[in-house]
This record gives sequence, structure tokens and C-alpha cells, in this order.
Amino acid sequence: MGIIKKCLVGGLFFSLVLLEAKVRFPARGFAKVLSDEIAQKKLAEYRSFILKDSNETRFHEGFAFRFNLRHMPRRGLERNITGSMYGPYLGSGLIRMELDLKTPDAAAEVYLLNNKESPELWKFKLGHLELQKISSADSLSPLVHGMNQTAFDLLMPFVFWEGEYKLSGKVAGRPAHIYSFKTPEWVTKEKPNWKRITLALDDAYHAPLRVEFFGHEQVAERTLLLRSFKKLKDRWIIKEIDCRDRLTRSVTRMKITSAALDLDFDASVFLTEGLRQVLELDSKLFLSTD
Repeated sequence: MGIIKKCLVGGLFFSLVLLEAKVRFPARGFAKVLSDEIAQKKLAEYRSFILKDSNETRFHEGFAFRFNLRHMPRRGLERNITGSMYGPYLGSGLIRMELDLKTPDAAAEVYLLNNKESPELWKFKLGHLELQKISSADSLSPLVHGMNQTAFDLLMPFVFWEGEYKLSGKVAGRPAHIYSFKTPEWVTKEKPNWKRITLALDDAYHAPLRVEFFGHEQVAERTLLLRSFKKLKDRWIIKEIDCRDRLTRSVTRMKITSAALDLDFDASVFLTEGLRQVLELDSKLFLSTD
């Protein structure tokens, strides 16, 4: 990877890219059109990164992110939910996510996302005994009722489907390459309007810049779009991602509000039986993104 370090949140479109200070960022300009061979090689490199072994023993490389989900409907009141994400090391493909629902009848929810060719997802409500396995179909449902983001968005399993290179250009102001993936039957069964998914990969850093879900029309049914980056110490992280729904004309914005890096976690934190553990980190470890 050279001087580039990447952090996948699950397998998230919203892959958090961290760069050393001497990297000039962001790069500008248009991406060169690729041959099919090189295009498939770039896609294979991205897949290989997502499939990095999550069982490695590594120290002082854990990370934690605090985030806010802000749902902005076309009409009506906005809604905000806070949460946290944890990983054993950058690029592990393993993520623990906690959502604070802040309602009298809803306990905080803890998720474990293991990103691989056949991704695995679990859910646990604090105060409950039962651990719930999330099915592929259920991964298409919103993580928070009434909002847009889903576990499918975080894991991006479509990158393992057969991908067709379409074109190169500029996305979110950066050189990028566009790939298209035809949705399988299990997806169209749940989402009949989804026929294909396109992915824009950054030319230099292999980070997802935009994901669009299309039906028969040329206008996307929903879109995941990178909004901004933030430099913390000597590294860059993605700060904001929008999830836009065409039908409801609503936007749910995920914003990283603070980050802690170079942490040590016990391996049990990232096991299914470890979801019952309550994680408490000193607030002094976190750096604000504002």
C-alpha cells in the first residue's frame, strides 16, 4: 500500500482513508480511461483489501469513531442518533458498531459486522440475552427505523459480484473509475426497483467515492456520496457521507464527530459473545473533527 493506509468500516462505501501528512490531498483532475485488464486489476485490489485477514494479532492499532446520524426528511422534523464504531486495526474488515437510540422503549443496539465474501452480521440489544443473526435480506433494511443507512451499505457485498468497468471521470472532485454490478435475485426480491449498482473508486487511493442504486431509469433510486474529509494530526479521515433516497427525497448524513487511534482492544471485544461487554473509553483519547 506504500504510504497509503485505509480503514474499511465493515466494507463500507464509507471506507475511511487515512494518509500520512506528506501526501498532498485531495488530488484533482480526470482519471485516465482504463483497459479492461487494468480496470479488473484495480477492482481485484480493492476486493483483496476488504478480505484482509481479521484474525491477525496486532497491537496499538485499534481505532474508535464517534458519529452522528442526522436524518433530513423532505418534510417534517429532523432526527439525530449518535453512535460509535470500533475496529482492531485499520483495514481489518471487522467492525463493532453501537447505536444509542435514546428512546424509553428502545435499548442501545450493538452490531458486529464481519466483512468477507460471505459477510456475517450480528445484532444485540443491551440488557437482552438473545443474540440475533442478521440475514442477507434483513441487511437491506435501515439500521435505524425511518433513516436511510443499512448494513448492506456498510458491508457493500456487491463488490464481490461480477463487476463491469463502465468509464472513468471525476466524482466528488476526484479522478475515479466507475464499475457496474447487476443485482442478484435475492436483492431484487426485496428491492424490485434495484437492477444494478454502480461504484466509483478513487483512482489514487482505491476508496469508494460514490455508490448509486439504479432501476430501469437513468436516475439513481438511492445514492451514497462522499461529502468531506478531515485531517487529524498527520492523517486524513472521511468526515461526512450522505445517503440519499429518491422516493422519499430524504437524506441521512453520517458524520464522524471525533476519533481515537492507536488503541489496544482485547480480542474478545470483536467476538459475538463479546457484544455483551460495555466498552468505555476515556474521552481524552478522542480528537474532534470540528
